[in-house]
Amino acid sequence: RCSNYKPTSTGCRGIDAKHWNSYCTTTHTYVRALTMENEHAS
Repeated sequence: RCSNYKPTSTGCRGIDAKHWNSYCTTTHTYVRALTMENEHAS
């Protein structure tokens, strides 16, 4: 149920536990990718 992940301002919620967990994981990975990309650019 994505219990170890702290919800962001986007809510981090889905229709059910599976969607919720998938959404959280995808968002977290996406944010990490953006952060790493920004670090390489600067």
